[in-house]
Amino acid sequence: MNNTEWLFTLKKDIPRFLETMKGTSVSGFFRYSLTGDLYGEEKYWGLGNTVFAVKNYYMLGILDTLSEEEKKNMADFIKSFQIDDGSIYDPLIKKKAWLREKAGVVKHRDFNNFFHTQTIRAETRQALSALNILEVTPTISYKNIPHTEEEIDEYLKILDWTKPWGAGSHFSHLLFFLKHSDLKNKEALIDFAVAWVHKIQNREDGSWYKGAPTHVQKVNAAMKILTGLKAAERMYFHYPDKLIDLCLEADNNRQACDNFNIIYVLNYANKMLRGSYRNREIQEAARRRLDIYRQYYFPKRGGFSFSHHKANRFYYEARITRGFDEPDIHGTCLFLWGISIIAQMLDVDKELGFKEHTP
Repeated sequence: MNNTEWLFTLKKDIPRFLETMKGTSVSGFFRYSLTGDLYGEEKYWGLGNTVFAVKNYYMLGILDTLSEEEKKNMADFIKSFQIDDGSIYDPLIKKKAWLREKAGVVKHRDFNNFFHTQTIRAETRQALSALNILEVTPTISYKNIPHTEEEIDEYLKILDWTKPWGAGSHFSHLLFFLKHSDLKNKEALIDFAVAWVHKIQNREDGSWYKGAPTHVQKVNAAMKILTGLKAAERMYFHYPDKLIDLCLEADNNRQACDNFNIIYVLNYANKMLRGSYRNREIQEAARRRLDIYRQYYFPKRGGFSFSHHKANRFYYEARITRGFDEPDIHGTCLFLWGISIIAQMLDVDKELGFKEHTP
């Protein structure tokens, strides 16, 4: 079997995996890991799990094959986590992350997430993205976003750009919320935010940061910036050739996020240059990445694990699984997203029938 042929088995294997992950007593609920979750359906939790399920169904190109009842159950489950200000977050994750979040504040001297604020923002963005895929309008509009250029400037300035992976993610959330808002001046605000972040793009390696972050941080930060530009339909940036150099030199193989981020950046930097720069090396890198992805796949069970031979233990600093040697719904989503992009890069996307979702 060549290194793309196995991808075609995913079309039947991952739906089988998702079927086994469904709850039995709570409509719309999915487990996070196959057997190692610390909490069951009796607990009010699992927002992220269902969000990942929606995205998996979409990327497989089979969302429309689900019954209207199944799709409604997933949407209703997601909306059940919404509170009065329009935020959508998992209260169990907030509770279980408390100690590790406070320890992180002390360690990094970054108080931006002291009250779980940034995690709530991230979960809200992911939940709204899933509802958009399901073509469902949230019960309450999310209003907790900057409304002026001055507020956007303050929002971006307080992020720690010496740790650009995290800062970049909140730039991405900002653009997503602005794009999906009903603000009359949202396009101008998006342009202001994009111009702000491009001022800190480094001309030597193409990433967005301050200080001297690690190579991994630079690649993963670039991925976050690009998802924001993609969500806001502003996919233009400087130094795509430097970003390609950065990614081809990287060794991001620790877990699903790293393995996905490098492919995302390579793909969009390559598109900016229309395949005119190191294209053969990029395709070779994509094929090598597939070989890495396959090491995380459980063919008999039909899913991917977030870490190598280990389901993810922590989700937004909350421990939620025992980390068994088994697949989880989060890792499956990220690896499938990466595969949907690699399929484009290797020109097998139409044959495969996978869809890249807009973050």
